[in-house]
Amino acid sequence: MGVHFFKEIREDINTVFQKDPAARSKIEVLLCYPGLHALWLHRIA
Repeated sequence: MGVHFFKEIREDINTVFQKDPAARSKIEVLLCYPGLHALWLHRIA
């Protein structure tokens, strides 16, 4: 896991923020997008 995992999280958040016109902030993407949470848990598993 480590630093690479956190870099991927940052990239995921930036990608969603850029491509989703409904996203108002990066913190909203981090906290309120269950699809991202599922993706991150899948990567950990």
